[in-house]
Amino acid sequence: MRRRRMHSGKAKGTVLGTLLLVASAAASLIGSPAGAVTPAATATATDPPMVWRGTGDDNRLWWSQLNGGKWTKQQVLDDRRTEAAPAITRYDDGQQIMAWRGAEDDNHIWWSQLDDGTWTDPEVLDDRRTDLAPALGYDGDGSVVMAWRGTGADNHIWWSRFEDGAWTEQEQLDDRRTDAAPALVRSGKGRLMMAWRGADTDNHLWWSQFDDGAWSEQKSLDDRRTDAAPALGVSRSGRVVMAWRGTGDDNHIWWSPFTGSKWTKQQVLGDRRTDAAPALSRSATGRLIMAWRGTGTDNHVWWSQFDDKKWSQQRSLNDRRTDLAPALG
Repeated sequence: MRRRRMHSGKAKGTVLGTLLLVASAAASLIGSPAGAVTPAATATATDPPMVWRGTGDDNRLWWSQLNGGKWTKQQVLDDRRTEAAPAITRYDDGQQIMAWRGAEDDNHIWWSQLDDGTWTDPEVLDDRRTDLAPALGYDGDGSVVMAWRGTGADNHIWWSRFEDGAWTEQEQLDDRRTDAAPALVRSGKGRLMMAWRGADTDNHLWWSQFDDGAWSEQKSLDDRRTDAAPALGVSRSGRVVMAWRGTGDDNHIWWSPFTGSKWTKQQVLGDRRTDAAPALSRSATGRLIMAWRGTGTDNHVWWSQFDDKKWSQQRSLNDRRTDLAPALG
């Protein structure tokens, strides 16, 4: 198989994990009012980072790290730009991989790794293109997996694995199509799960699992629909959770846990709305983290935590804005 090798260069001005960061007055602290100041802290490898595209003409990527329930000061990554939402995932004891579509006419997928607190130089994957955001997750063997929709009329989902520092040759999944970005997560049982919206007028959510080297047959979830991409995460109890925006004027965020054999009844989160896809990840304490963009002119990023019983009050991160979905690692 043809593989893409990791570049050893590091992006300038992107140190976070090894530097002390003084958080801005807009950072959010659970248990304190929005806007509470986060003290200087070293970001940990086990808490998720957040990555997002700017607004309007600002197509640069920005990022920040959750550190003990507080978000560090946002930083811009001047060496990478996109016209879609980015993707990020953790693997191998907190190591991070980021992937994103290029900017303007560049529909190649690019990627970078967080190495000793610094992002490596962006590398282009010449063999893969997308009009939307890629997705990242990791399988039961610990290998990072990338999935993405094709370009133009090619609405198939494609995928590839990251093994021994290289990306395997891309493969097409002929049985699944989408008009949005897919989502990936590894379940508490070690199985990689994929979810996606259908194509064309089919706005149902679909899902499949990867186990023993093969993807299971795709299944439709007839009780849930979305105009955007779904999100997948894992709660403290090890259950996979799905979250998504509704359709049309329904900009509420909906959610549902997976019992291990079936998806529970969908539930609406009446206190949160978005014009894009939500994002999910898990904190160092095991709490499920959700982040999302607001609606209409509210392009702030919002966030909340789930402790396996209830979602915490939503909080706005007033220092960060996006026109698209944020990503959580």
